[in-house]
Amino acid sequence: MGTRAAASISGPAATRVVPQLSDARRAATPSRKFSEPHYIVLLALLLGSQPIATDLYLPALPAIAAELGNPALTLTGLTLAFGAAQLILGPLSDRFGRRPVLLAGCAAYALTSFAGAWVTSLAALVVCRCLQGAAMAALVVCARASVRDLYTPVEGAKALSRGLTGLGIFALSAPLVGALVVAQFSWHAAFVALGVFGMAVFAWVWFFFGESLPPRTPVPDADAEVSATRAVLGDARFRAWTAVLAASYSTLFCFLLSSGFVYIKVFGFSPLGCGLVLAGNSLSYIAGTYWCRHLLKQRTPDRAVSVSSRFSIAGGLLMLAVALVAGAPQAWAMIVGQYLIAIGHGVNQPCGQAGSVAGFPQHAGRAAAISGFLMMLAAFIVGQAIAPFLGVSAWPLVLTNATGGTLIALSAWVLVRRAHAPATSAQPT
Repeated sequence: MGTRAAASISGPAATRVVPQLSDARRAATPSRKFSEPHYIVLLALLLGSQPIATDLYLPALPAIAAELGNPALTLTGLTLAFGAAQLILGPLSDRFGRRPVLLAGCAAYALTSFAGAWVTSLAALVVCRCLQGAAMAALVVCARASVRDLYTPVEGAKALSRGLTGLGIFALSAPLVGALVVAQFSWHAAFVALGVFGMAVFAWVWFFFGESLPPRTPVPDADAEVSATRAVLGDARFRAWTAVLAASYSTLFCFLLSSGFVYIKVFGFSPLGCGLVLAGNSLSYIAGTYWCRHLLKQRTPDRAVSVSSRFSIAGGLLMLAVALVAGAPQAWAMIVGQYLIAIGHGVNQPCGQAGSVAGFPQHAGRAAAISGFLMMLAAFIVGQAIAPFLGVSAWPLVLTNATGGTLIALSAWVLVRRAHAPATSAQPT
């Protein structure tokens, strides 16, 4: 597999250029050097836009429900729009570059957030969240594609793990910030905070991100577009890694959607207690991203997820086993089990995101878009299935975690292992 060039990430503190550049990519690289610290911060901001958009307003859900009605569709609608928009924005970033798509997405993210602060009906809020999800797609798909532009697959997984550590920090702080903002002002202020975040990301892209995609002269026709999509979907490694991503993210999504209702309404936790549970989940995820970098020093990504998936299946089965023995779900088992799943998630996501685009240096945006769409579609379906039970019972969360953990493990142990079987002894380049 060919290597990629370090493209033009601008910034005053330029450091090293990513090694192992091909001659062709080196010739296409603009004069500005790659600033890895700025780029890793950018990755964290772009990838963090998703947990910020979801977790920051989680403490506002009860207030939104009291004023406008059941807010479940505001989260699932955002998720579905986020997934669908990637199918458009990924190929656009392949054609026109990551930077213009990123700037447009950041601007739309900020504007739709501010609009959400002023709505007076649930329908209007759902529309704003769907538009925000579409804008967020530009940020995430370009982040994942730019990693393939700049790094080899293994180094890309390491870079993603560092960026996803930042995502974990955002996920840790977002519910606490959201709770403070909602307590001091109202749920409307949570959306103002999202708009400010969108403006900050726009500024970082404007000042510190040049363009990671080398210039291209040919404009693909419709037949070429269809062929590229078929090539992505027909790749066994792409399908295997996407299965890991979909199972892992759907499991996490169900926790995010249900946690406030399950721990507060079913188990009787205080809002602060629920916030601490969410914070512990984020810390577990951050620990997983650090563990990922340690694993990748000794193993290829396929072998790394083979190890981490043990945590995923152990967490889900722990919840289920304790619930069956006790006759009802137990809060402590659900917390411990979720933290084990979060640790596995911290390895599964960077390896899966890097692996799903590794085979498509010319179509990284398209591959990232399709895998991202399938992730969000799976999360949307599962979220809609458990939405009617929010605040009623903890069993749906137990069952989805047990099923999700099992599917993660099977995807890693069977699909990923089989897809990489011919080259398990070789380090990908």
